[in-house]
Amino acid sequence: MSHRPNGIAAANDWKAAARASRESRAEKLTLPSGAVILAARPEPLDWILSGRVPQRLLAAALEKDGSTPPAESEVSGEEVLELARFACELVRASVVRPAIGDGPNEIRFEEIPVEDRAFIFQWACRALNSSGGDGDSGKEDLSSPPAGGLESFRAR
Repeated sequence: MSHRPNGIAAANDWKAAARASRESRAEKLTLPSGAVILAARPEPLDWILSGRVPQRLLAAALEKDGSTPPAESEVSGEEVLELARFACELVRASVVRPAIGDGPNEIRFEEIPVEDRAFIFQWACRALNSSGGDGDSGKEDLSSPPAGGLESFRAR
């Protein structure tokens, strides 16, 4: 990261360093549609500290004894919406290329096939649950939901 004459990094320097870090962690991911994208594994601590993890998931992740949390009451409509927002944000944050957005060389989120979005979400959740994997993420078995939810946040 470059520094200005006063020794302090500028915001653009910091943003460029973050982009470079994300790109360096990106890997090819083959989606159910056949599309190949570059995706970066999410950083669990970043998601926790930014408050982007739904409270119900965070509570499960932070259980002290590692046991399954007791059965809770029915999920509220607001919790369903919160999880849906989390899923969309996690997919958006995981995809490096092609960029998701409204620009000329970007794909709109809604134009990504639902199966591909679900696949990316499961891949990202597995990344949050595992210590990294074998690097061949496009061939991971994503046919079932991630075991244990986001409990591995607790271990990191």
